[in-house]
Amino acid sequence: MSLSICCQWVEEKTKRNGNKEIINLIDEKMLQLGAYKNGKYNDQRIIDTYHNNVDQHIQIFPKLIENNIKSFRLTSTLFPLFEFCSHLAKDDASLKNKLAYLGGLFHSHNIRVTCHPGQFTVISSDSDKVIQNSIRELEYHAWIFDMMGFEKTPYYAINIHGGKKDRNSKIVDIFRTLPESVKNRLTLENDERCYNVKQLLQVHEKTGIPIVLDSHHHTFGSDDLSFIDAFYETSKTWGKIKPLQHLSNTEPGMENGSYTERRAHSNFIHYVPDIQLAAIRDNLIDVDVEAKMKNLAVLQMRRQFDITV
Repeated sequence: MSLSICCQWVEEKTKRNGNKEIINLIDEKMLQLGAYKNGKYNDQRIIDTYHNNVDQHIQIFPKLIENNIKSFRLTSTLFPLFEFCSHLAKDDASLKNKLAYLGGLFHSHNIRVTCHPGQFTVISSDSDKVIQNSIRELEYHAWIFDMMGFEKTPYYAINIHGGKKDRNSKIVDIFRTLPESVKNRLTLENDERCYNVKQLLQVHEKTGIPIVLDSHHHTFGSDDLSFIDAFYETSKTWGKIKPLQHLSNTEPGMENGSYTERRAHSNFIHYVPDIQLAAIRDNLIDVDVEAKMKNLAVLQMRRQFDITV
């Protein structure tokens, strides 16, 4: 059984005034594009940020082991401003050694690692500039995975959405131009408006790209395909590799709310489709739990749904 933690490890802390708050123990540092363009960051500040962000993941690792976490989604902002500063990372032997060490930790503890580049990674765009920026973003994630020693297979998924609606042929064409380090890891996820499972299956037929089934998104855009059929059809796209799926819910009380309210991820998991739950219990799939409470939601889900680790 593998329920994935997405990008953070959160815990409740009590402030001096007695109030409680949820904090992310992975103290990831960010860099702002505007400040960078205004010359406010020197090279040392940038590379120190990169080292900090890798160090934070190494430091949190005992939490993953203690709680028997077997899948983890790596943040897409591990190296902010990488598109401008990639040379600093690629020329830093110490940083690359840390990435290799972190990757070795994941390997030795049999933890699957995936990533989910941001919403602006759109390889089906009508804009050549957007496509080129998207390819650079995908190459950034692939470079990190290469440095961590991960095999070039969808098991270590670089997962994106289809992007621009009704552009199946563009996805196919751009996919064929991608470097092997990206192409062999790329997966596509169904969304609510632009690419449902049926449409992604058409792309899969021409490319072999595995499909990450998101059960929450499917409720908004099923195109009359039952969830059971979607489950089996997307699972087949993975061949011998263990399928990756996503799970989230509408926040209780928002079921009759606006589209945005219904679409937003809940704090915890309250419902799992029967077939997805059975596959989780039988260790047939890995599932990214996209709940706002991150690991707290995963641990509660294990108890609530009688999921044995």
